[in-house]
Order: sequence, then C-alpha cells, then structure tokens
Amino acid sequence: MAPSSDVAFQYGAGGKGKGLSEGKRLLSQPRGLHVDDDGTLYVADFTNFCVVRFGAGDAAGKVVAGEEAKQLMDVDYLKDIDKPLRPADGEGFLLKNPVDVVRDADGALLVLDCPMARVQRFELLGDKSAAGSVVFPPPRGPLVRSSAVPEAIKHPRSMLQHNGGMVICDTWSHRVLFYGDEASPEVLAGTANSCGSSSSQLNFPSGCAFLSDGSLLVADTNNHRIQRFLPGELSGQTVAGSPEGKPGDGLSELQMPTGIVVEADDCFLVADRANARVMRFRAGNAGEVVAGPDLLERPWGLALGKDGSIFVSDERRAVVLKLAPTTPAKGAVQTAPGHAKARPSGGYPDAMSLD
Repeated sequence: MAPSSDVAFQYGAGGKGKGLSEGKRLLSQPRGLHVDDDGTLYVADFTNFCVVRFGAGDAAGKVVAGEEAKQLMDVDYLKDIDKPLRPADGEGFLLKNPVDVVRDADGALLVLDCPMARVQRFELLGDKSAAGSVVFPPPRGPLVRSSAVPEAIKHPRSMLQHNGGMVICDTWSHRVLFYGDEASPEVLAGTANSCGSSSSQLNFPSGCAFLSDGSLLVADTNNHRIQRFLPGELSGQTVAGSPEGKPGDGLSELQMPTGIVVEADDCFLVADRANARVMRFRAGNAGEVVAGPDLLERPWGLALGKDGSIFVSDERRAVVLKLAPTTPAKGAVQTAPGHAKARPSGGYPDAMSLD
C-alpha cells in the first residue's frame, strides 16, 4: 500500500454529534461536498440533517441550511385525519437527510435530500438561508403519484450541474438522469427499476462526473466498478473495477465506490468506500492509492479545490479531510487486468465483455 497524501486540514472534531467540541464542529455523517474557488467548503451532514459551511482554515463552521439535529418529519395523515392536508412542519426550512450540495451560478445552495428525492434551492443570507424551494424534479413536471412507479426518483445520492441543467444519480432506481429545459428528464445511463451488471445496467449508482470529451463516468456502487458512457450511448464501458461486478482490493479493483471527481488531466479519483481508500485512475492503467486506511475508514464524497487539493468526507470518522495536492505517479504503470489498450481518441479502454 502506497503512503497516503499529507493532510493539510481536518474539518470536524472526529467525534459524532452536534455543536462544537473545543472549537471544532462535530459532524455526524458527512457525505456530499462542494468547494468554492476561495476554499470555502460546504458539507451535507446526512444524519445531522443540515448543510455546514466552513471557511478556509475554519474548524467551527456554520449551519447554513436545515437545522442541526432537527429532522423534517413526514406528515402524519392518521393523526391529522380531520384536518385539511398541509405541508409537514418545517417544510422549506428543515431537511430530512441531505446527501449532496452544490452552489448554482447565482451563489444559492442546491441541496439534494435523499429520502425526499428532491433538490431544494436556498438563497444564502449571510450565515443563514431563506426558505427553500423545490427545483428538481421541476414542479411543472408530470405528477408522480407513487414512489414505486418507474418514473419516480428513489433515494438519489448525488447530483452534478452540467450544461445548464442538473444530473442526478437516481440510486434506488439504478439510473442517471439529466434535467434540462424539458419537464421530463433524459436517461443518461441505466434502466429504471432494474439492476444488474450488464453493460446497459447499473446497481445503486452513487456518483458521477464528466470527462473532457463529454463522456459520463458513473460510480456503479454495488457492481464495484466505474462505468464510462459515451455521449448519447446507453451501453457502458468499465474503466475501473470489475466488469463482472465483483469486489476486490487490488489496484485494479474496487469495493462499493461512491464519490468520483475528474482532475484537469482527465485522471479521475474514486472514493473506494469499503476498501477505506481514495484511488486515482488514468487511461488504461491500474489505480494508484492517494489516501488509504491509515487516514480513512469509510470515505464517501470527493471534491477538488482550485489548487488541486483533494477534499474527502469520511462518514464513519465524521470528518472531512483536505489532502495536499498530488500528481499521478509518472512512468510505466501496470495495465489493469482485463482492460483493453487505450483508445487513441478519448484515452480510455474500449468496451469490454460484460455480463
């Protein structure tokens, strides 16, 4: 195992809870991350039901969306059977389980609430936010009467702004969706309500990113692999991990990958969750350990700073680590078993035989 990167800063006291401990913020289950160009970090704290903002070098942070340790509850229709239907208490202010966060072009927060299966937009007002409004799925879209139908979004785990729209990993429906100008989404990968390890299927996807040529990378979590989808194609190619959907801990293998980000040179980083490490992959080669079990227990989310710093959330240690910038190892690197030769055009392996 290669040595881990240097830790430049730790966000979170390392003990689960709420509030502060010796001037450091207690996180509960940090997952999705967003980093501004000035180094400001936003953390979706899944089981603290809020989004926390940390300034560069700030260990205390501020809750800027949701309310710490206070969860949005479901409407109790039996309890209120004689009352008119109304939104749940705290609707627009409280969150159920925020799993990802980004900032839009106007500086507002977009928060993905996993069990609510929606993205809310919160205008930032100093250290607070105004009431949130649902932006995805679009309110003008078709009415979905049941969470069981194929068109319903089910427990999404991540989102990504792209081409003026929003890409959402519709995790429990095993697909990736793009919301653009149309009210109904476009399916970028996967088959609704159908999981598997074939080239056209996904199995609980948890993260996605785009390469410079427009290809979509998907962290196909329960298939223990990263799939690449060429623009307009619904059949994927395995570029890291097992084409057959088998877990492993070798340099070419993954086990329950979640977060994924692409670096400037089209190398991509993967939070290899069950192997307690962050991996870097380049075209046609085995992976390189960026951070390992000496630092991590259950990494989930990844983000890149403007200077190349790597931010990784560890939901078991309840911290977010800022790792010093690193560069891919130079020289010959072992070719990943089963991978084809690199493509001259896009730089990634050709499609492989998939079950």
